[in-house]
Amino acid sequence: MSQLKHIIILVITLFAFGQAAESQSTAVRPYEGAMHVYTCNGISAGADYNFYITANADGSGRFDDGLTGEFDIINEKGKVGEDGLASSPIQWNMGASMRIYYLWLEATAPGGCSNYISMQIAPQLNVFDILSENIPVDNTVSCPAIASTDGFNAIASTYDAGSTTLNFKIRRENGTTNNWSFEPVLTVDPAYNLGISIVSIVGVNSGNLTADTNKLYTVNGTDSEVIVTVAVKNLPGTIQEVSLMIKNQGENNTNLQDSNPANDTVRHRIEIMPVINGLQGV
Repeated sequence: MSQLKHIIILVITLFAFGQAAESQSTAVRPYEGAMHVYTCNGISAGADYNFYITANADGSGRFDDGLTGEFDIINEKGKVGEDGLASSPIQWNMGASMRIYYLWLEATAPGGCSNYISMQIAPQLNVFDILSENIPVDNTVSCPAIASTDGFNAIASTYDAGSTTLNFKIRRENGTTNNWSFEPVLTVDPAYNLGISIVSIVGVNSGNLTADTNKLYTVNGTDSEVIVTVAVKNLPGTIQEVSLMIKNQGENNTNLQDSNPANDTVRHRIEIMPVINGLQGV
């Protein structure tokens, strides 16, 4: 049995899938709320495997996954196939950043001999953020558009106040290269103006995005921002307060949720357009 044990020692390697970079959730420094996949390779086929977590590097202080709220091991046990792999997603929950953990993989051969490997994991507070802002950030007020390209028609007999086009930015901070998604909600005060719409949502690598059945727009992970173009019908004599709120935002694969709801809504004021009742001559 000792020979088999030495074979496992030579070929076992632990990999944690996740991007290694600062200011993002990684497998060894996961954000609270993130899920990462941990895979061990080179294990002898037919061995049983068991993932578990301890408080100490020597393997002592083993946590009971069912009773510990700070993490959830999704695929705790199984049998190694011909590919020599053992894999499990782990969800890191609120409170995980309060301590350092040690993830262990135990491989047990059919004859009963075991081998182990471990890695240190230091969860972090979640700082993943998806926010909305004006372009530029301090551009919070504008006059109504009076261009023909916006539908404005000054001819008295067919006068139309047209609409104003606004551009907003939805931006991701402290994310990985995983895709991310959000649901935009456009409103205007006064609410009786029903002439508002999202014209387009565009990313450099994502192209022109469309919503899925859940009203979510999914952005290519290589894009850290997208531009949201909206149209608001002009109402002469009325100040209009336009709001673009994002909700249900998060990062795909890691399941990370937005950490800062305070910057989810951006506002822009369209100033009063003077009322003109008509033009005539005598």
